[in-house]
Amino acid sequence: MKNLRQYVRQTLKGSLLTETIDFRILDSPLKYSRASNVQRIAYCDSSVTEPPSSHDSYFKEWERWRRRAKSGRRLKKPVLEEIVPGVSDVCIIGFLDFHKEFTTDGGVTYWYIDYMKTRGDTRGQGVASKLIEHFYETVPKEGDHVDFGKMMREEITHLKEKMEKMYPGIETRGGKYHR
Repeated sequence: MKNLRQYVRQTLKGSLLTETIDFRILDSPLKYSRASNVQRIAYCDSSVTEPPSSHDSYFKEWERWRRRAKSGRRLKKPVLEEIVPGVSDVCIIGFLDFHKEFTTDGGVTYWYIDYMKTRGDTRGQGVASKLIEHFYETVPKEGDHVDFGKMMREEITHLKEKMEKMYPGIETRGGKYHR
């Protein structure tokens, strides 16, 4: 009886996951110094209904206020310096920002991954792997180049190495900047 319950739960869980997950491609609301035409792949799981925690940067909108003048004197009224936009939908649990650097005369396109972020409450669920796999399946084609840029975390280096093995026809590179 216990095995039957586990089987039913796994079956229902698997069928719910396939129905509630989709990828959205949209323009990134973040500003990058490298490019202005940055696209975003957002990973949306419609079974997620709770908003992200306030500590999840780039998932909740936040404002930066200046309370002191350049001289160090305290201002009477704080001045709004910057508004960093969050994601527009609660169901988005991860995103990947990328842009096309250039295309050669031979038709080879160079892609650059600007930023990738997942919600803190979804760690360990493979959201980053699913995002990068969807990127490789849909965006670059055989013979293109993908640049991960400066990889500051071991997890990103692991994803890069995994993609190099899965897609040998796509040239993948990136600089390792961690221990």
